[in-house]
Amino acid sequence: MVRTKTRPRTLEERYPNGPPDIKLPPKYRIVYNNRIFNDHTGAPALMSWESPGVQRSLPPLASWIFYMTHPDVPRDFDGSLFYSSLELDHQLCRGGSFRYEFFFLPGATAEECLTHFRGEMEVRGTIWRQISKVNEAMNLKKCGNGQGLEDDSAEESASDQDTATDSRLPGLVWPKSDGDCEREIYRGWFFMYPDADIECRTAEQKAREMYLVKFDPIPTPDWDEEVECTPSPMERPIVSRRMKAKDEDGFEDGIFGWMEMRKRSLWEQAADEATDNALELGWKSW
Repeated sequence: MVRTKTRPRTLEERYPNGPPDIKLPPKYRIVYNNRIFNDHTGAPALMSWESPGVQRSLPPLASWIFYMTHPDVPRDFDGSLFYSSLELDHQLCRGGSFRYEFFFLPGATAEECLTHFRGEMEVRGTIWRQISKVNEAMNLKKCGNGQGLEDDSAEESASDQDTATDSRLPGLVWPKSDGDCEREIYRGWFFMYPDADIECRTAEQKAREMYLVKFDPIPTPDWDEEVECTPSPMERPIVSRRMKAKDEDGFEDGIFGWMEMRKRSLWEQAADEATDNALELGWKSW
């Protein structure tokens, strides 16, 4: 059989009655929201998150916490310069939007950052207070009672009640059950950034080292030190690991690869759903 070359058909030849009327969704740009707030000590801190098309005053419930420990780091930077390019490099189409919170503790150790983290959580509670509040509001809406709750009347556990004067700050991430930490032997974590330059956009900047700090080990009764080649986590209540923001040698060897692999956890799914529902209800703050 002899193949003959044919010329490409013109648009008119392909669609003699005119091209099909295909409507594509409108393009939108990503907008980055930056908000300065006061932490539980009264010191200024920064939260940043992205939203599609327009600015949104309601930050996502899912979050990552960074402690900026260099004395010369700016207090009012654009958070997207820190995380946007790194997020794009590590996207696996998992999870929803996250907010980034930046606390400024010049020269702080991991233990001092942990003390601050616990103080912040004691005042603001965890994400589960907001998740419970949204769930009750959605139930009221389904029952025909309008837009649901607009105040703090949702049932919540004592450990998650707000004691802050600014009760509109979202709570911090805290996995509810051991089963939601199957990839980890520590329940809590945060990150430390020791550099003065906050931009992480070039290859050189993305190779900067940060610290992953994990704390509150989950009891593991059958831990075998000889098999694991390391002491029981119960003997090390806080551990830190120095990592690059992006590691070319292994996806999870970099901070943002590690973060990406922790998405789609039960806590993340619950936080993402609650954020979407709160936006549907028209909420502007938590």
